[in-house]
Amino acid sequence: MDKIKILIADDIEETRNVIKKILNLEKKLFEVVGEASNGEEVIRLIPKVNPDIILMDINMPILNGLEATEKITNEFPYVNVIIMSVQGETEYLKKAMFYGAKEYIIKPFNYDALISTITATYKKYRERQVSLLIKQEERSKAKIISYFSSKGGVGKSVLALNSAITLSKEDSKKTLLLDMDLLFGDISMLVNQYNQKTIFNAVDDGQVDSYENMKNYLYKYNENLDILFAPLNPEASEYINRDSVEKIIKNFENYYDVIIIDTGINFDNNNLYILDYSEVILFVSTMEIVSLKNTKLGLQVMESLGYDKSKVKLVINKFTQNYGISKSEVKDVFTNKIFAMIPEDQKIVSISVNSGQPFCDNHRYYKSKVAKAIKSMCKKLVE
Repeated sequence: MDKIKILIADDIEETRNVIKKILNLEKKLFEVVGEASNGEEVIRLIPKVNPDIILMDINMPILNGLEATEKITNEFPYVNVIIMSVQGETEYLKKAMFYGAKEYIIKPFNYDALISTITATYKKYRERQVSLLIKQEERSKAKIISYFSSKGGVGKSVLALNSAITLSKEDSKKTLLLDMDLLFGDISMLVNQYNQKTIFNAVDDGQVDSYENMKNYLYKYNENLDILFAPLNPEASEYINRDSVEKIIKNFENYYDVIIIDTGINFDNNNLYILDYSEVILFVSTMEIVSLKNTKLGLQVMESLGYDKSKVKLVINKFTQNYGISKSEVKDVFTNKIFAMIPEDQKIVSISVNSGQPFCDNHRYYKSKVAKAIKSMCKKLVE
């Protein structure tokens, strides 16, 4: 059996030393991975030392044991807290459990009481955690769908956002939208959220190693849709490497039915990893001749990367036959079949973008042709 990793939190150094001496008598069972003298120190230490059990004094300065336990329960639910106190009344016990403690031990405690409380608590809740992990592994991973374009201005981000909303509402899919256009991501603007946490904050805080840590950086758009925003400043993209992108996607894929990724418009290392890992790539183009030319070249690159045509699906956005190119002429340009054609509706899309209210979530435009086309495309994506 692996050693049980323990973090000791008590504002009295002498008490911490006594606990360490007891635990060191059972070095085969326990490993003391850290000490803290207040609740704030505990919160800072958890990501660094990854304890299984925290022995938490109920009365500490700055942030007391109960307040710290409540935060841990919300932010690090895999960590089990055992509250320590000189108060043995039932009222204190109930209060500790209410804040999320798994067990309660009365000071002063002896060797047997401490050892048995720790081992029993660990065993009880470890079995539950293992059971949950098994269930997560048995559950099928999220379907990962990436929106890509080789040219800006084709409406890729608008399509990605409205598709994510449609899947979360129309199809009741638990959906995650990742804005991985790390240089110029627009999703936060499109939902009128400018002050939310971003992927850069998660990387900068060193919190990309687990779902439990990463979920604190998500914006909850609705009951079934979470969003991770791109950095606010282009220079922040330099700090986000392929390793971080890989960890983020893999951390999330067991917790969602669908992950929609809005990519950048180039074939850099981050985008290549995303495209490789995606089950479906929606390559977005418009009817403009420059966009069609870049799309044709981009599709050739994807073919050279070994992507099957069943993986790369062509989407013509802002479709209209009023600009000198017909639908049949567009079809003649590509060997890939056109997966979806989203009609042009400049007024609705412009109002949506400028107001920060997606048209697929606006009762005024819910039945518009552009919204219906996206719903139809989404049904094909998940059928």
